[in-house]
Amino acid sequence: MTNKNIFEQLFLKAEQTNLQVLMDNALNEKGPYKKKVLHAIYTYALDKKQDELLKNKEFVI
Repeated sequence: MTNKNIFEQLFLKAEQTNLQVLMDNALNEKGPYKKKVLHAIYTYALDKKQDELLKNKEFVI
């Protein structure tokens, strides 16, 4: 149960972080594995923000 809580906290923190900060960290990371993880976190946060935007009834494509 503790591990699930850690991941939930990570996802919540990612959602609250500025997307530009997440992308900058992913682009500037030297380690290839860390770069992939940071890019995945950025993609997750971007997807969550897009979902929120699309749920907004005032949003028109």
